[in-house]
Amino acid sequence: MHPERIVIFGITGSIGTNTEKVISAFSDKYSIVGCSSGKNTSRLNEIVRKHPSINDVCVLDEDEVVKVDGNLNIYCGEEGLFKLLDMKPDKVVMALPGKQGWKITLRAVEMGIPVLLANKESLVIAGFFLGREVTADRTKIVPIDSEHAALLQILDGLEKKNISKVYLTASGGALRDMSRQEMLEAKVEQALDHPVWSMGAKVTVDSATMLNKGMELIEAFWLFDIEPEMLDVLVHPEVNVHAAVICKDGSSMAQVAPSSMIIPIASALSYPEMLPVAEKFPELISKYENHSMNFFAPDLDKYPMLKLAFELLKSKDFSGMVAYAISDEVAVEKFLKGETTVLEIHQTVAKAVTHFSNRSKLRNISELSDYIREIEEFCKD
Repeated sequence: MHPERIVIFGITGSIGTNTEKVISAFSDKYSIVGCSSGKNTSRLNEIVRKHPSINDVCVLDEDEVVKVDGNLNIYCGEEGLFKLLDMKPDKVVMALPGKQGWKITLRAVEMGIPVLLANKESLVIAGFFLGREVTADRTKIVPIDSEHAALLQILDGLEKKNISKVYLTASGGALRDMSRQEMLEAKVEQALDHPVWSMGAKVTVDSATMLNKGMELIEAFWLFDIEPEMLDVLVHPEVNVHAAVICKDGSSMAQVAPSSMIIPIASALSYPEMLPVAEKFPELISKYENHSMNFFAPDLDKYPMLKLAFELLKSKDFSGMVAYAISDEVAVEKFLKGETTVLEIHQTVAKAVTHFSNRSKLRNISELSDYIREIEEFCKD
């Protein structure tokens, strides 16, 4: 049996590099045939040298193209990303940050290529466009986010009628131990100092504001057909537990795993099977001894962006969800440049969601693209 042919979008980022590690460990089952990268061309070249199965590469930054080594098909920009789908791989890993991923996700689904999804914006922006039939179909989309991968393992063994509450856990991010006022005045380097996870800059800031958890709630709504009133969040500083479900008989089920993206990536690659990950990565063997676990309700006054996500879900305001994701991307980009504050991120997102709330349903990708541009222009003022 030939290894499954995998294309990784965003191979030099945190998810991409961990996916490469998993594929290297299980090279009899998977091979990388194509990938995309941003500016980290040196890392891209290392991966390409290690994986001679890679034929096609897309570099998003045109200036970086000349730095790519090897006899490869090299593409550039958004058009180049679509070219990677022309390889008709067995699966794609969508690990591009922010809004870069949603069109590729939609095209892959349209082409019948399963998407292993780490780009939560894809469903926050386009979940309503894809529809529940698609988003909840594991032959089309399998989640990589640790919380959703955990939920998938739990929910696969449960009938929905027996569930009363579904929890996503949150570390609380880099600013967890600050007061609300201290958080609003936090500097970029403080927001990027995550206590557990090593992630890209944008998602680390989103974790600090807990807007990231808001997007994960919306993503869970689409992925698992869970009604908003059943979804909730627990702050869990130790991040041993990634998701939990309370059943109607009073029992609960939780997924406990080490804080490593290797496990959810491997789970997505092999779904519905399970790879012997701990054999290849013995440092990931779970240990219960001397572990404490604490859980707290999130402070929605301190984290108004999380509160806003609950409100968007409750009202099923799909146009507001798009504004939530896109306005945050604009605001965080400014924050990372030192041009704005955490308070102004909150204000920008709240203002955009209010302005664009409850728009009529967008009928096609072109209308959705125009809508995104409209939100971006609004937030730049």
